[in-house]
Amino acid sequence: MRPDVYEHLHDGIDLGWAVTEGNVGANIHNDLGYELVFVVAPGDKTIYALIDGVPTRADAFDVMPRGLRDLLHVAAIQPHPTTSLIKSGKDIYVVAANGIVPPSIDRARINPRELTMLVFAKRLDQKFLDDMGHDYLLNDLSISLNSENAKDAFIPLMTQNRVYLGTISWSAPRPGDQLLNFVIPPLAIALLILAAFSALVVRNARRSSSALEASASRVTHLAHHDALTGLPNRILFREHLDSALSPTVLGSAEVAVICLDLDSFKEVNDSLGHAAGDQLLQQVSQRLQACVSYNDTVARLGGDEFAVIQIGANQPHDAEELSRRLIESIRTAFVVEDQTLHIGVSIGIALADATDRTADRLLKNADIALYRAKQGGRATYRIFEAQMDAELQERRALEYDLRQAVLRNELELHYQPLIDLELHAVAAVEALVRWRHPRRGLVSPSDFIPMAEETGLIVAIGEWVLETACREALKWDRLRIAVNLSPVQLKNHELVETVRQVLQRTGLEPERLELEVTESILINDTDAALEILNGLKALGVKIAMDDFGTGYSSLGYLNSFPFDKIKIDRSFIGDLSDTEKSGAIVKSVIGLGQSLKMVTTAEGVETSEQAAFLREQGCDQVQGFYFSKPVGAAELSAFISSWNARSILEKMHTDAAA
Repeated sequence: MRPDVYEHLHDGIDLGWAVTEGNVGANIHNDLGYELVFVVAPGDKTIYALIDGVPTRADAFDVMPRGLRDLLHVAAIQPHPTTSLIKSGKDIYVVAANGIVPPSIDRARINPRELTMLVFAKRLDQKFLDDMGHDYLLNDLSISLNSENAKDAFIPLMTQNRVYLGTISWSAPRPGDQLLNFVIPPLAIALLILAAFSALVVRNARRSSSALEASASRVTHLAHHDALTGLPNRILFREHLDSALSPTVLGSAEVAVICLDLDSFKEVNDSLGHAAGDQLLQQVSQRLQACVSYNDTVARLGGDEFAVIQIGANQPHDAEELSRRLIESIRTAFVVEDQTLHIGVSIGIALADATDRTADRLLKNADIALYRAKQGGRATYRIFEAQMDAELQERRALEYDLRQAVLRNELELHYQPLIDLELHAVAAVEALVRWRHPRRGLVSPSDFIPMAEETGLIVAIGEWVLETACREALKWDRLRIAVNLSPVQLKNHELVETVRQVLQRTGLEPERLELEVTESILINDTDAALEILNGLKALGVKIAMDDFGTGYSSLGYLNSFPFDKIKIDRSFIGDLSDTEKSGAIVKSVIGLGQSLKMVTTAEGVETSEQAAFLREQGCDQVQGFYFSKPVGAAELSAFISSWNARSILEKMHTDAAA
């Protein structure tokens, strides 16, 4: 393959180069006699077509709807040109195809699906047959589309899949047998010569039955095995499972399907790239194979999903023992591109029983158990139980209702006031989303917020919360509005622009908006989180660290990130009266906030004693049921009015007493 062919035809077509004399322009038809030329990019997209020497907008698969796609799939895995006979309309063509690869690149290292293919086709018309008959002294050489019209001597025309297309026949002089033996070999050779690519594309073209058999074998292997790991793919896995569940094979053995999903694999792909991810998957597949018995089947179902068919005599004990081995094996560090990586694996187990041996049911049950394993903290396994299915159906129903809730405006905001302890005034309010279901009533945020994060709905919900809170905050003069950001939202690079647009649409001053983030948001991708928080800070909004003290590296984050406020987690406030340790922690956090010139807010204040303690220690703000539970916007307005009136009366009483 000439290097310039790859340069001008791969990843797009250089039309000016293609139509130039000596490349793949009119000379292909005029000089070499090819009626059709196509360049087909990955995804079966025709990017160049030359028909009868004229560049044309045409789809190769419209011109040759039968046979071309199969030929290209076979040719993509062959180092040399692949030929076949293809029928298009009433015409039969000799078609040759090969991948466009420069000599400097090792063909074996290229994914066949990523190749751009070059296709040449020669029509077997009467003119060509007349020329051939003249060269080989054959009388009445012609093509017939059925064998009934064949003359004395004939050669059947077959596709590479052995599909009959027609017959080349001629009238043979007597004695026929001797003449046939003489003319058939050169005639066959002449047909093969038609399949050769021009000198500008390849040096030669070879085709033999052994090569076709080898390519067919490879195609069959690729159809049933994963190209990256060499493991059986989903198709072959299903065939093995059907066989294992067959009564004639099963006997007294028990079948278990074990579904596996890698934990933290996406982070490896995102941080190190897909090449590193591919190497990791290859190493994982090797470890999985090392853990199973010779009669077990390990397959890659796609992405980072694997599965095992285990046939044992002591289930579920055998499946549990294997799952523990698999978890321990994957837990051991991997080395990829000189980097040490740690991942885990979650496992779901389903056992075939006497009442239901269908493969579909077994796979579904294993997937349900896998989902429960992920919910259980990952790096663990779960065995399917009947109630898991019912719980999953209930969750799916709730997920459907949540999607409808976003569309039907069933969500609403409640607000909880934050009290300034020094000024004894309402300093801010925190917006909290609530879901009022038409049948279920008020759904707890702990039930639908995690679901919204898993499904991605949190992005739409979060934007609605932000805009609604900013718009309603305009009712409360000078009060700051606090809105929580989920980890999913903070991974969205459009977040800064979204906040900017919301502030612009609502007219809320940026300094009145306070965005709360938890420490868990900062752990996964520190650099990206820092960039987004700095972008938000540049808008003029305030940033608060929520649930401070429940993570592992809070002090480091306070030093690195642009926080304006620390919110002390309610778990420490609730223990103030019971443990000295909680009191010491609260004092330390308040002191730390004062040193860093950050506002400190205590959550979950429920008693006057807690409020008094926090005021003595210098805490700036408090919120909790002692002051007000989260309420609707109208109730909050009434609370603010009554609180301000009460504060004025208390001040007048204090001044009078003085």
